Amino acid sequence: MTRHIKILTIFSAFIASLLLMGAATQESTQKRVGDAYPLANCPVSGRPLGDNPIVVVLSETPRASDKGREVRFCCNGCRGNFEKDLKTNLPELDKKIIKAQMPYYPSGNCVVMTSEPMAAPDTPEAMTEGTNVVIGNRLYRFCCKACIRKFKKNQKKYDDMLAEMIIKQQSASYPLDVCVISGRPYGANPNQVVVANRMVRTCCGGCSNKVKSNPAQYLAMLDAPKTGIKSD
Repeated sequence: MTRHIKILTIFSAFIASLLLMGAATQESTQKRVGDAYPLANCPVSGRPLGDNPIVVVLSETPRASDKGREVRFCCNGCRGNFEKDLKTNLPELDKKIIKAQMPYYPSGNCVVMTSEPMAAPDTPEAMTEGTNVVIGNRLYRFCCKACIRKFKKNQKKYDDMLAEMIIKQQSASYPLDVCVISGRPYGANPNQVVVANRMVRTCCGGCSNKVKSNPAQYLAMLDAPKTGIKSD
């Protein structure tokens, strides 16, 4: 009996180690690419996500550009319904993100072909003119498909250019003089992070990382600065 129990113990430990290895492998292959989920509502039910959403990083997707994309749901039922038909549901999510981010997109030219003008973000033409693409939960606007291909070959370069444009354009109208995380004044040289095509100012890099991990929560503070934090 003792020998039998010992064998079972060893076997159980072996199975447990395999499960842990599998979990670690799954986690490592599903690292988020791009921004965290930028919306406050579930993409399926439309309900507010609350404090404990179901967070999913997509690994098997119809479009290669969606691999590593983070999506959040209000419940596992909505997650299952979404994952049943990614070919339909991901483009529908793109529409929601484009609508939410378009008003804040920097006016001007195509981010790749900088001499090519684009329709102003606050005009109806912006939704139909040119090519609006969501990559890593962020809206990008291009004048043509050739620019999309060029962008994907050197995304960091264009992300940096776009971030510089966003910070320059949104600085004058930024509504807060305190960090959205700590509530402390961020001073003359704040950290400036861009999420969902919006600039957020924080007092330090640690606070900036918190903004990146849950954009919707802190972007809401920019839209209603009198709730949640107070300026001195």
